[in-house]
Amino acid sequence: MTKNELNAQLKTPLSASKLKKTKIADLRAMVDGKKRKTRELPDHVFCEPAKTADVKPIRAGTKRAALIDLLAKGATMDEMVEALGWKKDVVSSAFRVDVGSMGYGVERKSGKYHLILPKTFKRPAIREAGVAVDEVMVAACR
Repeated sequence: MTKNELNAQLKTPLSASKLKKTKIADLRAMVDGKKRKTRELPDHVFCEPAKTADVKPIRAGTKRAALIDLLAKGATMDEMVEALGWKKDVVSSAFRVDVGSMGYGVERKSGKYHLILPKTFKRPAIREAGVAVDEVMVAACR
């Protein structure tokens, strides 16, 4: 059965753009009245934290700082997508590109993503304007 035929069977048919974006399996589930089971992802470490000497401070007020803050609290992928305005693939690539290059690690536990700090750090090194880098690094280790 085609997407258009399935769409015709729905109580409220989807617009052409939504129909194009919807997977055929999802349309079948909508017609049958069943919800698709969301898949559960196993725990995974995306990147390990770097050595303490390789950690770079992050400028406050940037999207990198917002991503680090969300990860420090533990956030789901949907929460990060909504808060940052990025797509899922951009958020997941930011784990290695942005977070990993700054010296931090990212892991997924029970569907939530968490920040992994280097051994001597107590919190992420986020630098406010006008504050020296050395001061930020020392404060993050306290």
